[in-house]
Parts: sequence; C-alpha cells; structure tokens
Amino acid sequence: MRLGVGIVACVVAVSAGTARAGHGGAIIPPLEIELGHAVTGAPDGGRVESMQLLVGVSWASLYPKPTPVDFSVGVISTFAPQPDQMAAARAVGPDAAGASATGGYIDVAVRGAAGRHWRTWIGGRGEVMDHGQISALGAAARASIEVWTGTAIGDRDCAILGTVALSAWAESGIREQPHGGSATFVAAGLGMRVPLIIAAR
Repeated sequence: MRLGVGIVACVVAVSAGTARAGHGGAIIPPLEIELGHAVTGAPDGGRVESMQLLVGVSWASLYPKPTPVDFSVGVISTFAPQPDQMAAARAVGPDAAGASATGGYIDVAVRGAAGRHWRTWIGGRGEVMDHGQISALGAAARASIEVWTGTAIGDRDCAILGTVALSAWAESGIREQPHGGSATFVAAGLGMRVPLIIAAR
C-alpha cells in the first residue's frame, strides 16, 4: 500500500513539475487540508452559517511513523455561501458576524486512542483573522479521527516522506467579531494529509 501511495504521489508531482513550462521540478510541502461547515451564534439567539477552510504545514504529515504530538501552522479562511432571505434573517450583526475572513493559525494536538492505521487527536488552535479593516483573535478546542499510512521512498526523480490520511473532525470555539464583542461557534468537516513530495525533472 505504501509503495502504491508513493507511485501515485510521484506521478502527480512529476506531472505538476512538467506543467510548469520548463521549470526543473515540483515541491509539495507536508500539508493538512480541512474543509468544514461552521455555525456562529450570539447571546440574542441569532446565527450565521459559513464554510471553513484550513491549509497548513503539519509535523504529523511529514513524519511517516506514529507520533504522540502534532504541530501545524497555516492559513484559515471562513466564507459565507451566497446569501438568501433565510440566511439574512439569521445573520448576527451588521456584517453577518464576520462570516467571511482570512487569517493565520497555530494548532497543537496530542494523540489519543490509536491503532495500527488509525488514530485520534485532541488539541487546540489559536488564530488571528483579518476582517479587512481590523483583525480579531479566536481560539478553538477540537477533536479528530483519521485513517493513515506512512511512506518514505525516493530515487533520483522523486522523493516522498510523510503521511497520507483521511480524517473527520469537530471543534468548538470563540472568535472576536469585527463590530465588537465575541461569538461562539461550532464546526465539523473532513480533512486529508499530504506528505512532503520532491520531484526533479
């Protein structure tokens, strides 16, 4: 299975390098990518729904063996779907509770229950979100479960080191809002890990 994963990753990386019109290769960093649905609430009972995307460089994506901790740093973006009358009625505040924003995050997690090719994580994330004119802080406590396999292969054309995984996650947290105050939120979704891939062409 590890060899198959490595061959597929090499083909993708070499193809990406070839597509770069004359450039010498491609490097894909060890990433953790997560996409989910978030619901932000307020004391007055209002709420707003949004999508949440996280893309970060992760230690557990780079290390191909079991590790008791994971550390990642990356970019987080929240964005609201095209509003309709129902969504507008649920909006929190004059800017839909800051549903659309982009920022950076740091995440630290410890491994919980685990098997040979599955493991759970419990951790926390701190974030700084840019709402255009102001920045706001946020924090979240989160849990996830993933199925994974490590790979470490290489030759003169391609080297791969890290973990391939699929995951499901859920979190709860609080974020400062662009017009003052703060709001709690919950979110859940799916994720994947991509190992470090270096392809020479």
